[in-house]
Amino acid sequence: MIRITGGAFKGRLIKAPKGDQTRPTQSRLRQALFNSLQNVVEGARVLDLFSGSGALAFEALSWGAASAVLVDSSRPAQKILEENIHAFHLESQVQVLGGSVFEVLGLILEKGPYDLIFADPPYAGDWTHRLLLELPWEKILAEGGTFCLEWGVQQSKTKALPEELPFLFKVREKIYGESALTSYRRKSPHAHDSTPKDLEKTPSD
Repeated sequence: MIRITGGAFKGRLIKAPKGDQTRPTQSRLRQALFNSLQNVVEGARVLDLFSGSGALAFEALSWGAASAVLVDSSRPAQKILEENIHAFHLESQVQVLGGSVFEVLGLILEKGPYDLIFADPPYAGDWTHRLLLELPWEKILAEGGTFCLEWGVQQSKTKALPEELPFLFKVREKIYGESALTSYRRKSPHAHDSTPKDLEKTPSD
């Protein structure tokens, strides 16, 4: 079980999938994240990628977000998400999309753009790189919106994240043990931008 750290649902518990397929965002990291987002989360349309238990989305709703779309490819996680939505009586505000991010990207875009996007992908692998370079940020994230990415400092193939991308610029980065939390903000595409050198090539194993 995971405890909501703040807002209207503070102290309430949500279920988390069993086993090691998901890695819930640690409570102190969630608390620090939402302390930094308190001026933008109220009324926000939220997208939670690699949702797991949905802790980040439920925390956002607790702090006043208007709605949330939760994405996860795991059937056990999808079941837990539906149970948590029902327990919090949030059926009218929350929707679950079953599948990987790029499998359901069309549906994600139909329901967007979003003011606040969370992503907590598996640390191992190349998800950090793919999300930053392959998601259509000009369509998925509203202008002025925020993208919050949790990644593994030791396990991720990308060892450092760029300060700027064609539609994003970094506004905050904090390290919490083996986890890093990096926040980007959406910008308007006025100037020509090239792919940052540290992400030009897919890292090899």
